[in-house]
Amino acid sequence: MIRNLFSSFLIAIILFTSCENDTSTMLLPSITGKAGEVLIVIDKSIWDGEVGEKVKTILLDEYPSLPIAEPLFDPINIPHQAFNNMFKTHRNVLMTKVGSQYENKIIVKNDVWGETQLIITLTAKNNDELLKLLDENKESIVYTIEEKERERIIKNYKQYQETSIVESLKKNQQISLYIPSGYTIDREADDFVWIAHETPMISQGIFVYFYNYVDSNTFTQEYLVKKRDEFLKKYVPGPSDGSYMITGKIMQPTFKEFSLNEKYAVEMRGLWDVENDYYGGGPFISFTTLDEARQRVITVEGFVYAPQYSKRNYLRQVEAILYTLRIVE
Repeated sequence: MIRNLFSSFLIAIILFTSCENDTSTMLLPSITGKAGEVLIVIDKSIWDGEVGEKVKTILLDEYPSLPIAEPLFDPINIPHQAFNNMFKTHRNVLMTKVGSQYENKIIVKNDVWGETQLIITLTAKNNDELLKLLDENKESIVYTIEEKERERIIKNYKQYQETSIVESLKKNQQISLYIPSGYTIDREADDFVWIAHETPMISQGIFVYFYNYVDSNTFTQEYLVKKRDEFLKKYVPGPSDGSYMITGKIMQPTFKEFSLNEKYAVEMRGLWDVENDYYGGGPFISFTTLDEARQRVITVEGFVYAPQYSKRNYLRQVEAILYTLRIVE
């Protein structure tokens, strides 16, 4: 399903209400909690039953296309009576309210007790109705939390950009990306740019590559994987002679159409590997769209190499960069 249509679907099933605080969000404290954490405020008797199991099933579902399974989120449960000032600034809060006085609905609020905070409140007349509410809206709940996590990353990257790279991309490649501080250009050609953030134990990279648009068959999984492997073989060498990055063959990449900043795009997620070498691989995510004015296909891709660490949050960070793609008209 194309993502802009999915976004309209979300609005139809979730009641979004803005936070009506007397205090400006500029004066709110910073949020607490680690990236990917979700604080669930729910009574123990409900948490230990079917409702709690449903919440755990939703939030602990497997994050897509990682070499080793990791959950979508890290849930933390506390009862209502423990929800005090120490917890009120948590980044993502999922609250439940059950009683005959409540309607069955979901309310989403931002910036209630902390800046960039997300509060999702589920109200229901009884536990059965709450269970039904969760089941019918599990995809939209996940999407809303994912989107908020990404918004926070993008906001931070926008404030702390690597200006020289941002301007170079606009001038030489006619695209705009928020590239955060700490990244450097490792390789640049007329049709390819490799932007990297390296630490002794972790590598995060962004590839940008271009080629002529031929026809609509360009936007198929088979064709995009083929073009990806062509560019990686040419521009991304491995650690030994004759080795180079390729698309991993163990896991078929996923393929999804969506709307990226009001332009048609496709998303691929999968694993990368190194041909002709035993060097380890990792996850990647790519967005491909059409630059109509220049009749060229643009792919922006993020990848992670972190053999000793969990990869979910690192992949979310490079994914956030991809979401800032805009074509300089």
